[in-house]
Amino acid sequence: MHRSTQDIRREAEQLLKAAGVTGAPVVLRDVVSYLNLSLVERAREPFSSEAALVPLGEGHAIELRGTSNARRRRFTIAHEIGHFLLHPERAVTERGGATNATMAALEREANQFAAELLMPEHLVRQAALEEGADARRLGDRFDVSIQAMHLRLRRLGLVSRQSDLPPSRGVV
Repeated sequence: MHRSTQDIRREAEQLLKAAGVTGAPVVLRDVVSYLNLSLVERAREPFSSEAALVPLGEGHAIELRGTSNARRRRFTIAHEIGHFLLHPERAVTERGGATNATMAALEREANQFAAELLMPEHLVRQAALEEGADARRLGDRFDVSIQAMHLRLRRLGLVSRQSDLPPSRGVV
């Protein structure tokens, strides 16, 4: 079942409210705790993804693999929370492999959920009014990558062109 943009936004807003998150940056520990999820560090295996939602005892865990930077890791955790809420049937041990169109759609939905969770529209719009639509400054405020914030600003209609993005410093 594919989710609409509005459904995904609503799901993220409800989670933030239920977890008591009211400002930026979103404290993922509060969200993970509210959902009764565990965060587990594992060594990265060949052909495995950076993270996965896996069964753990009576519940679930977000299994983190590898050593990405802190901002990318935050997005990855938020992405897996998206799978937990939007695609609970995906909570199985994953070994990588080919993706099909359905899997690609589920990944896009989880990415959108992560953006909605870490960069809630009302907070981004307020921050842009206060500080301007500067992806670098707002990325710092929301503790997300410049690229993630720029994409969010574009999708909210607050900036228009890729050329608005400052040159990358190798940060994802």
